[in-house]
Amino acid sequence: MATPRRRSRLHIATNACFSFIILVAILGGIAFTVLRVGIGGEALTRRTQAALKSVVGPETAATIQSAQISLDQRHHLALEARDVNIADAKRGIEINNVRSVRIGLATLPLLQGNVQVERLELDGAEIKVTSKVPFDFMTLVPWDAQGLVDLDGASRLIFSGLESAVSLLDQRETRDITITDTSFDFTIAGAPERLRIVNLDLSETGGPVAINGTVEWRGKQIAIAAQAKRSAVGAKIEAFSLDISKIPLQGTFGNAPVPDVDGIKPDGAYLAYDNIAEIKLDGLAGSASEPARVWGALNIGEGPVSIGNVDDMAVAAQINFEHAVGSKAIDLKPSTLHFGAFKGTVTGAITPDAANPAEPAYRFELGTNQATSSPQDSSEPALAFDAGLSGRYLPSQKLLDIPEISVRAGEDSELTGFAKATFGNGTPAMQMSLQIPQMPVADAKQLWPVWVATGARRWVLENLTGGTTSDSRIDLNFAAGRFNGPGKPPPLEADELQADFTVQGSHFNIVGELPPVSNADGKISVRGARTTISLENGIAITPNNREAHIVGGMLVIPWGPQRPVLADLDLNLAGDASAVAEIIGYKPINAVKNLPFTPDDIKGNVKAHVLVSFPITRRAPPGSLTYTAEMALSNIDLAKKIDGQLITDASGSLSVTREGASLDAEAKLNGIPADVELFEPLGGNTAKREQNVTLRLDDKTRNALFPALDPLLSGPISVDISKSADGARVATADLTKAEIKLAQIGWTKGAGVKATAKFALQQDGDTAIIKDLDIAGDTFRIQGDVKVVGGDLSSADFNNVKLNRGDDITVKVARTQYGFRVDVKGNAFDARPLLNQITDKKQKNSEAGGKQRVLINADIDNVVGFYQETFSNVSLSYEGVGSNVSGLAFNAISKSGQKVIATDSSGSGARSINLQSREAGAVLRFFGFYEKMQGGSISVALDSKGDGPLRGQVDAQNFTLVNEPRLAKLVSTSPNGTSLNDAVQKNIDVSRVTFDRGFSQIEKGSNYINLANGVIRGPTIGTTFQGVLSDPAGNMNLTGTFMPAYGINRIFGELPILGMFLGNGRDRGLIGITYRLQGPLKQPQIIVNPISVIAPGIFRSIFEFQ
Repeated sequence: MATPRRRSRLHIATNACFSFIILVAILGGIAFTVLRVGIGGEALTRRTQAALKSVVGPETAATIQSAQISLDQRHHLALEARDVNIADAKRGIEINNVRSVRIGLATLPLLQGNVQVERLELDGAEIKVTSKVPFDFMTLVPWDAQGLVDLDGASRLIFSGLESAVSLLDQRETRDITITDTSFDFTIAGAPERLRIVNLDLSETGGPVAINGTVEWRGKQIAIAAQAKRSAVGAKIEAFSLDISKIPLQGTFGNAPVPDVDGIKPDGAYLAYDNIAEIKLDGLAGSASEPARVWGALNIGEGPVSIGNVDDMAVAAQINFEHAVGSKAIDLKPSTLHFGAFKGTVTGAITPDAANPAEPAYRFELGTNQATSSPQDSSEPALAFDAGLSGRYLPSQKLLDIPEISVRAGEDSELTGFAKATFGNGTPAMQMSLQIPQMPVADAKQLWPVWVATGARRWVLENLTGGTTSDSRIDLNFAAGRFNGPGKPPPLEADELQADFTVQGSHFNIVGELPPVSNADGKISVRGARTTISLENGIAITPNNREAHIVGGMLVIPWGPQRPVLADLDLNLAGDASAVAEIIGYKPINAVKNLPFTPDDIKGNVKAHVLVSFPITRRAPPGSLTYTAEMALSNIDLAKKIDGQLITDASGSLSVTREGASLDAEAKLNGIPADVELFEPLGGNTAKREQNVTLRLDDKTRNALFPALDPLLSGPISVDISKSADGARVATADLTKAEIKLAQIGWTKGAGVKATAKFALQQDGDTAIIKDLDIAGDTFRIQGDVKVVGGDLSSADFNNVKLNRGDDITVKVARTQYGFRVDVKGNAFDARPLLNQITDKKQKNSEAGGKQRVLINADIDNVVGFYQETFSNVSLSYEGVGSNVSGLAFNAISKSGQKVIATDSSGSGARSINLQSREAGAVLRFFGFYEKMQGGSISVALDSKGDGPLRGQVDAQNFTLVNEPRLAKLVSTSPNGTSLNDAVQKNIDVSRVTFDRGFSQIEKGSNYINLANGVIRGPTIGTTFQGVLSDPAGNMNLTGTFMPAYGINRIFGELPILGMFLGNGRDRGLIGITYRLQGPLKQPQIIVNPISVIAPGIFRSIFEFQ
């Protein structure tokens, strides 16, 4: 137990210590306050400059403006110098305008009377590199005997450099260095750069040395953390680590390509990037059993990179590498790389190449088995593939030689090749050749480098899908500086870029809105800036599911700076007409929009050759798009009428351009076989519309379409139809091979007689107006206008009708309820065909001429009949159906001024014909009945009932027969006996014989005329007759008795009772001869009975012909 004395001493000591601590604290507080404020003076300034000199070394000049005593950031007593300038001429470094330098002194040595620098603080300095020798990092790198980087030496240099720096720190006994707000100015590639140290701390704690801080470069702050490990101060470095993060990677080289008006950029020498990087480097010093190793990683955060005309490629990387001293190699550990479309894990190695000592080189091998390619502008799924490349880099030649490139995405997907690049000023000289034995098109699209043939690549990516490519290649050969300019680089030449792709079974977008081609086989060829796509075959399927076969085609795109860039498409199509029409109706051809039909309206088969020149750049001037579609048509039918015409069974050619459509074909127009030539102006073309059509009408076709023409026409007709400017069709018909028959007037144009018809046709629905009709032959002509409604004649106005030479009449025709009304007026008309019709001399059947009822009213000054007989002031009213006359009224004046009146009327099943004239000879000649009669009067009255023959009588008086050869032959004929001249013992003069009367009963039937009780008598001769005047075969068979001196001879016949025996009845005589006229009507054979000459009266009747 402590005694009170001892407790007192302890109490005193305790109080003393406590009092000292309080004193020290009070003095320390005072000192701290004073030191923080600073105490200076000239002597202190000199002492501080000397201390600073000891820190920076004897080779470095250092000056200060003022000095003071203060505390550093860790509260050490410090000498603080202001406005410090330090110059290291040997190293070419100046530190100017240092705001403050604090030299912190170690506290304990200072209490012991020793000055030891514990800490250095530098604030607000401007550090400049004054050396005029450009800094070259490679000068710090060790080289081997071949001039290659000594990889082992480089690793050793890192360790030795660290040890030298740490040793320098050890020599100055400074354990902490802090630098704040200090700028470091230097140049890179001649361009000034500034690095600002925001704060940087270097510390050594009994061996290990650490650096931590932040610097600012290009407005971005970079974090730095480094550590060198060692067991104690002055010991060897065992390991180190370095981590520099948030490094801004920003740069621009060359001029950014300026897009043209179409947004297309030239492919020039341009590189721009904006990324964040991190560098990690670690090292482990070697030992007796393990070599020294250095490993690290370069991490580049994902950011945009622009190369040439390719913008904003995504680029990111984590490159892991390692070097073991003694290996003479840098091993590329599994590293991830993202460069545009490429993503993959890459491994490999870089070593000095000892294969050829005369050519020092680095050899490298890189490979990946976990890569994918997925271009942003491709719609294909990402492609997984393995790849490898190996080669050398020859520093002396700046040559990168890659003789082996291999890409494999599957058993049937492989790419091989080689590449070379020689670096110098500007873009490198480059050679590359890629071979594709076989590969799916989708794989080739994913692997096509973005900077190779950008125009062709863009087209393939957008327009080709599916299928495979084989025997394909890409060859590049660029000269050094090719893309540097000045100005825009010129378009690639054929010897600079060559690419060929053979494609099978692909899906091929042609251009614009044209439907794609499926199962396409073809070739893609690139020569410089020119891309050629050749299509061998395929099937085009339209949006409406129509199919057309591609049987050859070519698309040529001449990429380049010219504007507009015009591509040329040459395409051959074959298939259904509706499919081809739909295809050429899409842009850029767009050839159907102005045509008067749609693809739905057309059927048949078409072979088409399409040529299109079209701009693939924007803002092309008007007229840049041109096209021609040449189509071979076969059995084409249009469901829609064109200009009133229904076109069917067309075969020929159709040409469509922007200016117009031209058709040259054989077709049926409304069922009529025709040769068609059409030109239809399209778009804004003001050219004349043309339509030239030749219709070929045979009887069957014509009768089916125009049955009303059947009675009028027979035989083939060709009609040429063109179209005038006013829209009217102008037709020219060749009627030479046709027969034209106007049965109502008995006029016929025979087959083989040359004739043409010209007219202008205006179509309005079912109404056709034939203007300026001109039907002409050598002897006839008809001119006028005709209106046809629904295929039937509605009206006609012929202002000039000449059916025979000398005709001069006008004819107007109008349809009535039952048929037609015809009004005829004129100066002259040859009525012989009409007279033949009326007298039925040429009638073959009652149906000829059709079944339309025709009413004719005619007033003609002069009408010519048979035997040049002419009537004047002719008035005719006619009504009939076909060749059946139901009413006729004829009034005329003969040459002698005598009236001629004839009527033919039908009614109530009966028909009556009457003729009255005091000029009998003229009437008979006019109507073609008999030409040997002169003068006299005539009266004819004929009647019929139902379909029976006409019966009646003809009575003529006071007429003369002149030069009747049959009468002369009758009196002179003497077959085996005595003639009538012999009987009366004189020559009977029959050259001109006057008769008092002529009479006969007539029966006129269909194609025959019978006579009965006929008698002709006069003072000189007389005759009786009966029989057939004309049978259907045109022969006659008349019998009768000829009597000379008829005035005296007939007296015997007038005697009562005796006349029956001597004269054989009234109008007969004592002397006569019986005869027969037999044979053709024009030249009958006359047969007489000579015995009848000597048989008087009734006895002669025994010898009459039966």
